[in-house]
Amino acid sequence: CGTGRWTRYFAPRIGAMAAIDPSEAIFTAAAVLKDVPNVQLYKASIDNLPFPDDYFDFGFSLGVLHHIPDTAAAMNACCRKIKPGGHFLVYLYYDFENRGLLFKFVYWLSNLIRLVVSRLPGKLKRIVCDILAVLLYMPFVGLCRLLRLLGVPQSVRLKIPLQIYEKASFYIIRNDALDRFGTPLEQRFSRKKITEMMTAAGLTDIVISPHAPFWHAIGRKK
Repeated sequence: CGTGRWTRYFAPRIGAMAAIDPSEAIFTAAAVLKDVPNVQLYKASIDNLPFPDDYFDFGFSLGVLHHIPDTAAAMNACCRKIKPGGHFLVYLYYDFENRGLLFKFVYWLSNLIRLVVSRLPGKLKRIVCDILAVLLYMPFVGLCRLLRLLGVPQSVRLKIPLQIYEKASFYIIRNDALDRFGTPLEQRFSRKKITEMMTAAGLTDIVISPHAPFWHAIGRKK
């Protein structure tokens, strides 16, 4: 669940919810969700989920499983906890299969930065990621916001890196910068590979959204 922002979004829309994270972020989530009565928090890893199989009506993992060495096995572990007929929603970093060479080059440069920043000590890493949020994210975000004010169509703005943040708060941007540049492991997947992993995890009726962020997908457990 990370810092709990998606948990907070879903909570008013459902009956009861379990938020799970293996890291110290669970304590930040506890503060974010302190006034949300229908959420219980658990500090647990993907291979030690404290629930029986076929337990949840719905599960989601947004921006997490691509940081786990064996993403397919992690998805299997999640889906085992979903009831037959229930649904699982996932967001995984994409491999830029729908982007041009310039976009891929920009990513390649940013990945070089990640390889350095991810090895820094914790506090310094956070400071550097905050700086990167200002220097790398905000110019693109600011450009998208300006173009939106000028009435430039979204179809054009979508071609700009980081367009999905044009309505995001700086709090979200700095957290996502830490998630992007602070992690030592980052995997990226094609639509085909995501479909294969979800099918192997026992999901059917898989739908992968054609809209950013790429790729987010949902499937129903058999």
